[in-house]
Amino acid sequence: MINFLATATLAISMIAAAPKAPQWEHSYGKALEATRAGQDPLLVVLDKPGSDKSQLEPSLLGDDDANSQNSKALEPYRLCHVDVTTDYGQKVAKAFHASEFPYVAIIDKTGSVVIFRKAGKVKEDEWTRILDSHKSGERSTATEYVSLKPTDGSAQPYCPMCQRQKQLQQQQQQQ
Repeated sequence: MINFLATATLAISMIAAAPKAPQWEHSYGKALEATRAGQDPLLVVLDKPGSDKSQLEPSLLGDDDANSQNSKALEPYRLCHVDVTTDYGQKVAKAFHASEFPYVAIIDKTGSVVIFRKAGKVKEDEWTRILDSHKSGERSTATEYVSLKPTDGSAQPYCPMCQRQKQLQQQQQQQ
């Protein structure tokens, strides 16, 4: 009887400790709220599931195996995956000014600043590098800004750091 209990206890603990597949939230609002309540950066993926050109590879989303390198790289993040073929998905895409898919954004751990964005296909080695370099959710680690074509007609891509610098310069000139 003791052997049975020991075996059962060991089996249950192994099941509980087994890696779990990443849990993706499909509501951007809920994911952002959870990020603001916690201390994890938010990874947002906007794409068109089932489309070869406009979908992030399922293996990058950790769908293939809970033990995979991609699943482990996603662990530091709150995860949000939105289907842009829905009305809700189109509203979220508009909020991000996303017109090309797949679209990936990382929001800092406070839930207030987009520290990374990229539109278009992502290769596996690039995905790993992106996730690794932003996993702390700190704004200071945002060394790379990749953006869509500007929506305001300017030739410059959007860069939050550049925008902040322009604001500071304008404030100094007004004083």
